[in-house]
Amino acid sequence: MNDQCAWYGMCYLVDTTLGLFLAVWGLRFIDYLAHTHDWVSLKQSGVYEGVDGIVHWIHQVIAWLLNLTVGKIIIFYFMVWTSEPLAWVGGIIFSPFQSNIRFELLFVMIFFPGFLNVVYFWVADSYLQSNDITSGAHEIDPEQAEMTVQRKEGLLSEESNPKDVVLV
Repeated sequence: MNDQCAWYGMCYLVDTTLGLFLAVWGLRFIDYLAHTHDWVSLKQSGVYEGVDGIVHWIHQVIAWLLNLTVGKIIIFYFMVWTSEPLAWVGGIIFSPFQSNIRFELLFVMIFFPGFLNVVYFWVADSYLQSNDITSGAHEIDPEQAEMTVQRKEGLLSEESNPKDVVLV
Protein backbone atom coordinates (compact mmCIF):
# COMPACT_ATOMS: atom_id res chain seq x y z
CA MET A 1 0.00 0.00 0.00
CA ASN A 2 1.38 3.36 -1.00
CA ASP A 3 -1.02 5.51 1.01
CA GLN A 4 0.16 5.60 4.62
CA CYS A 5 -2.90 7.64 5.66
CA ALA A 6 -5.24 4.91 4.41
CA TRP A 7 -3.22 2.25 6.23
CA TYR A 8 -3.29 4.30 9.45
CA GLY A 9 -7.06 4.71 9.06
CA MET A 10 -7.50 0.97 8.57
CA CYS A 11 -5.33 0.24 11.61
CA TYR A 12 -7.51 2.55 13.66
CA LEU A 13 -10.71 1.05 12.26
CA VAL A 14 -9.62 -2.52 13.03
CA ASP A 15 -8.35 -1.54 16.47
CA THR A 16 -11.62 0.09 17.48
CA THR A 17 -14.08 -2.37 15.90
CA LEU A 18 -12.34 -5.69 16.54
CA GLY A 19 -10.84 -4.24 19.72
CA LEU A 20 -14.27 -3.25 21.03
CA PHE A 21 -15.68 -6.69 20.23
CA LEU A 22 -12.77 -8.37 22.03
CA ALA A 23 -13.01 -5.99 25.01
CA VAL A 24 -16.73 -6.64 25.46
CA TRP A 25 -16.26 -10.38 25.03
CA GLY A 26 -13.38 -10.25 27.53
CA LEU A 27 -15.52 -8.35 30.05
CA ARG A 28 -18.24 -10.97 29.75
CA PHE A 29 -15.66 -13.71 30.22
CA ILE A 30 -14.26 -11.96 33.31
CA ASP A 31 -17.80 -11.60 34.64
CA TYR A 32 -18.40 -15.32 34.05
CA LEU A 33 -15.17 -16.22 35.86
CA ALA A 34 -15.97 -13.83 38.72
CA HIS A 35 -19.36 -15.45 39.30
CA THR A 36 -18.06 -19.00 38.82
CA HIS A 37 -15.15 -18.59 41.24
CA ASP A 38 -16.89 -16.10 43.56
CA TRP A 39 -14.41 -13.25 42.97
CA VAL A 40 -16.35 -10.57 44.82
CA SER A 41 -14.22 -7.63 43.68
CA LEU A 42 -14.84 -8.48 40.01
CA LYS A 43 -18.53 -9.36 40.32
CA GLN A 44 -19.81 -5.79 40.43
CA SER A 45 -18.02 -3.71 37.82
CA GLY A 46 -17.81 -0.01 38.59
CA VAL A 47 -18.53 -0.36 42.33
CA TYR A 48 -15.71 1.03 44.47
CA GLU A 49 -17.49 1.90 47.69
CA GLY A 50 -17.06 0.54 51.16
CA VAL A 51 -14.07 -0.63 53.13
CA ASP A 52 -12.64 -2.71 50.28
CA GLY A 53 -13.42 -0.14 47.57
CA ILE A 54 -9.79 0.49 46.64
CA VAL A 55 -9.08 -3.24 46.46
CA HIS A 56 -12.07 -3.73 44.15
CA TRP A 57 -10.87 -0.85 41.98
CA ILE A 58 -7.33 -2.29 41.74
CA HIS A 59 -8.65 -5.76 40.84
CA GLN A 60 -10.97 -4.31 38.20
CA VAL A 61 -8.20 -2.15 36.69
CA ILE A 62 -5.85 -5.14 36.50
CA ALA A 63 -8.57 -7.27 34.90
CA TRP A 64 -9.32 -4.49 32.37
CA LEU A 65 -5.62 -4.06 31.51
CA LEU A 66 -5.19 -7.82 31.02
CA ASN A 67 -8.33 -7.83 28.88
CA LEU A 68 -6.97 -5.01 26.69
CA THR A 69 -3.51 -6.58 26.45
CA VAL A 70 -4.88 -9.89 25.21
CA GLY A 71 -7.10 -7.99 22.76
CA LYS A 72 -4.16 -5.97 21.39
CA ILE A 73 -2.12 -9.13 20.87
CA ILE A 74 -4.99 -10.71 18.94
CA ILE A 75 -5.44 -7.53 16.88
CA PHE A 76 -1.72 -7.42 16.07
CA TYR A 77 -1.70 -10.95 14.68
CA PHE A 78 -4.99 -10.38 12.87
CA MET A 79 -3.53 -7.32 11.13
CA VAL A 80 -0.29 -9.13 10.24
CA TRP A 81 -2.21 -12.05 8.70
CA THR A 82 -4.70 -9.85 6.84
CA SER A 83 -2.48 -6.90 5.89
CA GLU A 84 -2.97 -7.26 2.12
CA PRO A 85 -6.78 -7.39 2.17
CA LEU A 86 -6.83 -4.56 4.74
CA ALA A 87 -4.58 -2.44 2.52
CA TRP A 88 -6.87 -3.09 -0.45
CA VAL A 89 -10.02 -2.13 1.54
CA GLY A 90 -8.23 0.93 2.92
CA GLY A 91 -7.34 2.01 -0.58
CA ILE A 92 -11.00 1.81 -1.59
CA ILE A 93 -12.39 3.52 1.52
CA PHE A 94 -9.90 6.40 1.57
CA SER A 95 -9.51 6.91 -2.22
CA PRO A 96 -11.98 9.85 -2.29
CA PHE A 97 -9.68 11.76 0.10
CA GLN A 98 -6.48 11.25 -1.90
CA SER A 99 -7.15 14.20 -4.21
CA ASN A 100 -6.63 16.60 -1.29
CA ILE A 101 -3.73 15.33 0.84
CA ARG A 102 -4.24 17.95 3.56
CA PHE A 103 -7.90 17.01 4.04
CA GLU A 104 -7.00 13.30 3.97
CA LEU A 105 -4.41 13.87 6.67
CA LEU A 106 -6.83 15.93 8.77
CA PHE A 107 -9.59 13.34 8.35
CA VAL A 108 -7.43 10.30 9.06
CA MET A 109 -5.52 11.82 11.98
CA ILE A 110 -8.24 13.89 13.69
CA PHE A 111 -11.85 13.31 12.64
CA PHE A 112 -11.87 9.57 11.98
CA PRO A 113 -10.04 8.55 15.19
CA GLY A 114 -12.04 11.09 17.19
CA PHE A 115 -15.35 9.63 16.02
CA LEU A 116 -14.19 6.04 16.51
CA ASN A 117 -12.88 6.82 20.01
CA VAL A 118 -16.19 8.40 21.03
CA VAL A 119 -18.09 5.30 19.93
CA TYR A 120 -15.52 2.94 21.50
CA PHE A 121 -15.46 4.65 24.90
CA TRP A 122 -19.22 5.12 24.97
CA VAL A 123 -19.85 1.41 24.43
CA ALA A 124 -16.99 0.28 26.71
CA ASP A 125 -18.10 2.65 29.48
CA SER A 126 -21.64 1.31 29.34
CA TYR A 127 -20.21 -2.13 30.15
CA LEU A 128 -17.74 -0.92 32.79
CA GLN A 129 -19.88 1.42 34.88
CA SER A 130 -22.09 0.23 37.67
CA ASN A 131 -25.77 -0.11 36.96
CA ASP A 132 -28.86 0.43 39.15
CA ILE A 133 -28.62 -3.09 40.56
CA THR A 134 -24.95 -2.89 41.63
CA SER A 135 -24.62 0.81 42.45
CA GLY A 136 -25.26 0.32 46.17
CA ALA A 137 -23.70 -3.11 46.50
CA HIS A 138 -21.22 -2.13 49.20
CA GLU A 139 -23.30 0.45 50.99
CA ILE A 140 -24.94 -0.30 54.31
CA ASP A 141 -28.62 0.49 54.63
CA PRO A 142 -28.97 3.08 57.46
CA GLU A 143 -31.91 1.25 59.07
CA GLN A 144 -30.05 -2.06 58.91
CA ALA A 145 -26.92 -0.45 60.40
CA GLU A 146 -28.89 1.08 63.29
CA MET A 147 -30.60 -2.24 64.05
CA THR A 148 -27.21 -3.98 64.03
CA VAL A 149 -25.74 -1.39 66.44
CA GLN A 150 -28.77 -1.74 68.77
CA ARG A 151 -28.49 -5.53 68.67
CA LYS A 152 -24.77 -5.36 69.51
CA GLU A 153 -25.40 -2.90 72.34
CA GLY A 154 -28.08 -5.21 73.75
CA LEU A 155 -25.74 -8.18 73.58
CA LEU A 156 -22.92 -6.23 75.17
CA SER A 157 -25.10 -5.06 78.05
CA GLU A 158 -26.27 -8.64 78.68
CA GLU A 159 -22.73 -10.02 78.47
CA SER A 160 -21.24 -7.34 80.68
CA ASN A 161 -23.28 -8.40 83.72
CA PRO A 162 -20.50 -9.35 86.22
CA LYS A 163 -22.61 -12.04 87.91
CA ASP A 164 -22.85 -14.09 84.73
CA VAL A 165 -19.19 -13.94 83.76
CA VAL A 166 -17.42 -17.25 84.21
CA LEU A 167 -13.66 -17.22 84.32
CA VAL A 168 -11.92 -20.20 82.86
